[in-house]
Amino acid sequence: MSNRQQRQLRQRAARKEKLRKQKARDQQQARTRNTPARTSPAAMMRTAVDLHQAGRFGEADELYQRVLAADPDHADALSSRAMIRHQAGHPDEAVELLKRAIAIVDDNPGYLMNLGTAQVAAGHSQDAEQAYRRAIELAPGYADPYYNLGDLYLRLGNPGAAIKVFDQCMATRGRDYHALAYKAHALDDAGRHEEARYLLDFDRYVKVYPFKAPEGFASIEAFNAALAAHVQTHPTLRSDVMSTEHGKHTGELLKAPRGPMGAMELRIHEAVRWYISQLPDDPEHPAVRWIPGHWKLTTWGVVMLDRGHERAHIHPKGWLSGVFYLQLPDLIDDPDRNHEGWLEFGRPTRELHVRSDPVIRHHKPACGEMVLFPSYFYHGTLPFRSRQRRICVAFDVEPLN
Repeated sequence: MSNRQQRQLRQRAARKEKLRKQKARDQQQARTRNTPARTSPAAMMRTAVDLHQAGRFGEADELYQRVLAADPDHADALSSRAMIRHQAGHPDEAVELLKRAIAIVDDNPGYLMNLGTAQVAAGHSQDAEQAYRRAIELAPGYADPYYNLGDLYLRLGNPGAAIKVFDQCMATRGRDYHALAYKAHALDDAGRHEEARYLLDFDRYVKVYPFKAPEGFASIEAFNAALAAHVQTHPTLRSDVMSTEHGKHTGELLKAPRGPMGAMELRIHEAVRWYISQLPDDPEHPAVRWIPGHWKLTTWGVVMLDRGHERAHIHPKGWLSGVFYLQLPDLIDDPDRNHEGWLEFGRPTRELHVRSDPVIRHHKPACGEMVLFPSYFYHGTLPFRSRQRRICVAFDVEPLN
């Protein structure tokens, strides 16, 4: 081998070694960036919470365990790890972890709320009831223990006790649309059907606004086409968001780029004022009693695809909700398609453990139509099979006072 060839071999070997060392440094730096919490329980906890909230439960659990290895009495780590174990189907482990947390900090309503949730899953209803009641005692303005305690009573077949809890929640917190929705369906479980129909009066409180094309648009059809195009090309459009299945959902449409939503915003405010003018003179009804003097709008677009639908839900931040239809599949008008793609009111979420059969109302949507209804009315849509899209803009009227 010539001297030149030997030099070339040495140079190649040197380059390989340099690359190997650089790769090792890069890997070490990546490990350092991804595990900033090795030396600090507080930093580990912050990272673990971020991972937990992002749904990366295994990684979060590993960090919670590292926090507890460094500080066995870290109550937040105990409580957070407990909820991961609960979600993984190990409620008894969750209960023990939460009991340890509460032995360290006995006046944290969040720990007690979590304990109640784990106790329910573990089949310890009486212990869960005590945990929820203690959480309410410590923080009367904290809504979740009321909801969970009321639902526990529904699970146990005691809707009367559930109604009292939901009433207590509203007496303490004022406007509370979750508690109101739960109470309305608990009334049916209690056999108090007239009271339930009073709160869920679809005939009086579901209204169709006589929508007209905004200024600058020659017709409703032209406005619908412009707004449908805006929704379908919106930069925030994402698949299967919120309660939407087999469809896409935008973020806030009143932020830039607004496009035709500038004209739509004016129409929505007009519709809200019209709805208020149409309400019955019944100050005892919560839809009337809780009319806001001032409000803000939250808006979004929904593009439904084949098999698309909205799961049953309410809008707990809103007083009034609405939907405006831009494009609909032809099957909407087919009487043989069993209400496919229609709007449905009155079917509660599966997470509310009522036993009575719901009273259902279906509404056939129409292009250019705006439907308005109280935000505490459970609503969803029926799945449809079509290659044509179902496009709408929805909104909430959120009270500011």
